[in-house]
Amino acid sequence: MKTLILILFSFLLISVSLKADPSGSLMTKDQIKKLSGSYLEGKLDFENPVLVDVDKDGDFDALKFDNGNVEYYKNVGTQENPSFVLENKNYEKYDRAFFVDPKMPYPIFFADKDGDGDLDLFVIKDKEYNKQQQKFDYKVSSAENSMGLDTGTLITIILVLVIVLLVLAILH
Repeated sequence: MKTLILILFSFLLISVSLKADPSGSLMTKDQIKKLSGSYLEGKLDFENPVLVDVDKDGDFDALKFDNGNVEYYKNVGTQENPSFVLENKNYEKYDRAFFVDPKMPYPIFFADKDGDGDLDLFVIKDKEYNKQQQKFDYKVSSAENSMGLDTGTLITIILVLVIVLLVLAILH
């Protein structure tokens, strides 16, 4: 439950603060699978980043969600060979709805999957080592951002989620 709410909250936070560039490149699940190793293996000093093109330069940058704070790591490399530099330690704040600090459960990519101008969700759920090719293969799931919600609706959803979490915490 905590994992689902954290992913949903991240999706809402990022979709409100970032919009995809309709002229930018589209990404498929296969393209995300192919790029995953470049972004996840030894490039960052933390696990399970949220990867999104924050600065709209055509490559994925990294966001670290931790303890109510979001840090922004700019990709100063390329799309295929990223290199990250901490750009803003206090990029965004979020309210913690839990008594403990949940970490991002999976690495997440946000990119436009279908060319409609909004960011869609790609989750790297698992990886397996491919002995023949001597590399990791990533299992990617994706979800279309078809909500089309305005800011007032998003705030209402977030408030309802916080209330539900508080009720669940009290009942347990």
